[in-house]
Amino acid sequence: MQDIIRDVGEDARRGRIYLPLDELQQFGVHTGDILNAREKDGFDRLMQFQIERAQRFYQQAIEQLPAVDRKAQRTGLIMAAIYRATLDEVARSGCHVLKERVSLTPSYKLWLAFKTWLKN
Repeated sequence: MQDIIRDVGEDARRGRIYLPLDELQQFGVHTGDILNAREKDGFDRLMQFQIERAQRFYQQAIEQLPAVDRKAQRTGLIMAAIYRATLDEVARSGCHVLKERVSLTPSYKLWLAFKTWLKN
């Protein structure tokens, strides 16, 4: 889900949209605007909605992971930490995913991996 949000612009430049059409309609976003990199009214709210839902799903998954399985799932937990941080960065950047691709630095990813490894 994080990749879909982060890559909206890149996908649009390839003529693809992976966001649900009913949600585009709900926020008043037209496919033509996305395909032409026009962030009109509603696009930011649509992206915030997508980010909040993804963050909620990550949180629910982590909360439901039994403590006994955390060590075996460290790799997945590390990836979840990186994806969640990427979503945070997309939100911090103003959700301008149509014109820029948000990414984390390799050193920050390494720090997140180390921190998550120690925690789990």
